[in-house]
Amino acid sequence: MRHGEKRVIELLIPLLGFIVISTITPGPNNLLLATSGMRFGVRATIPHMFGIHLGVYTMTVLCGLGMGQLLLAVPNALLGMKIFGSLYLVYLAWKIIGFRLTESSNEIDRPMTTVEAGLFQFANPKAWLMTTTGLSLAIPIFDSTSLAVVYFCLVFATLGLACNYVWVLTGSLLQVWLRHSAYRLWINSLLALLTLFTVGMFWSGH
Repeated sequence: MRHGEKRVIELLIPLLGFIVISTITPGPNNLLLATSGMRFGVRATIPHMFGIHLGVYTMTVLCGLGMGQLLLAVPNALLGMKIFGSLYLVYLAWKIIGFRLTESSNEIDRPMTTVEAGLFQFANPKAWLMTTTGLSLAIPIFDSTSLAVVYFCLVFATLGLACNYVWVLTGSLLQVWLRHSAYRLWINSLLALLTLFTVGMFWSGH
């Protein structure tokens, strides 16, 4: 193996590991995907999942242009994203639990659309941190920001999509419990609490 190829492999391993860890561990996106999979099923959640990726791809391009570092360097920008994202998640939690906590409340709900999921990424500080950190790992491999952006998007589109799908599938496997009226209120309450838990992730700093 040539020295250059060995160097590329040594640099690729941390990047691949970072993307897998970032996309398989619990976080705002994965918890929302699991919640959507449980309440609406896999097929109805696919637009939500694709929206996440389109949002991240767009953010990656912007980070390649320097916007990510600029936003993360401005405390007020991060604070604004956290507040907006937190309010949106509280709104989603309120929709999940429903105004009347009855079966009819589920009828007005719908999964997150592609556009909504994509826009949500811009209010997610952790998404900005993931894209900026991922690019910082990818740029030394190619010595080119443009190639780093393309490579990061390709890897995220494969490994990241697979990891996100695991959460959607896990949620859908638990969907059967929602069919029992005796459990519906408890499950909706739990899903609402998990959604609110993602608010804490915005402010935890992890």
